[in-house]
Amino acid sequence: MTESTEHIYFINSLYRDFLFPTILGKDNSEILYWAGKHISRKYALSTIEDLTDFFNTAEFGTLELIKNKKHYSLFKLSGQSVSDRLDSDSHEFSLESGIIAECLQRHSGHVTEASATVHPKEHYVEITAQFD
Repeated sequence: MTESTEHIYFINSLYRDFLFPTILGKDNSEILYWAGKHISRKYALSTIEDLTDFFNTAEFGTLELIKNKKHYSLFKLSGQSVSDRLDSDSHEFSLESGIIAECLQRHSGHVTEASATVHPKEHYVEITAQFD
């Protein structure tokens, strides 16, 4: 990792794994989800390529589209940052889910909700986005 990458990674961990849960308490997951939707709008993410580039730049991990069906899309989020978060018992991926949901909603024009399923032993997260 470069010094810049390590700095981004540290800041992400500090905010998401310590500061936000401390401040937001039981509402942490819901607020992070809506914050993710807002981030997606702010950065005009509207394609799968936009998502994968954004996730790489933000050091959220490697995002890949696994399935794309009529009523849902399935993504796999993996990489060192995901493994490290799972090893440290940080299983909160609502921010990422919100970003994906809003991006796909902008892309498809259909109301979209996304949720994460954590696979700690395999060190990856599945994010399923469902369309109306």
